[in-house]
Amino acid sequence: MLKGIRSYGPGKFDTIIDGYVYDFAIDGGVDEEESYPEGGGWYGLVMLDDSAREAIRQAVHYTDDELTEEEEDLLDDSEAIILFERSDGIVEADWFSSRKEALDEWAGIQEEFEEEGEED
Repeated sequence: MLKGIRSYGPGKFDTIIDGYVYDFAIDGGVDEEESYPEGGGWYGLVMLDDSAREAIRQAVHYTDDELTEEEEDLLDDSEAIILFERSDGIVEADWFSSRKEALDEWAGIQEEFEEEGEED
């Protein structure tokens, strides 16, 4: 069995599990989102409950892949993920073990968008 958090390699994601979470998010799994105009970037908040974890595991299963033990632990020990898809298509994922920390970070992102809306 493969070990560790597997790197996606050069490309859209940093790790393979980030790619599975992104697929889940864009398929309706995102809880909240904010977007910059004209393809300038996109943020998505994914809260991890049992059904979200199961859906991500199903996405892995359908690709005939298996999560490593460390990837399973990351998924089980995390409460939320904030994704940021940059304008160049690269996706960054911040994993949070605390729901409060994730929501605090999300509040900062929303504040940024509110400030930009006021400037327009």
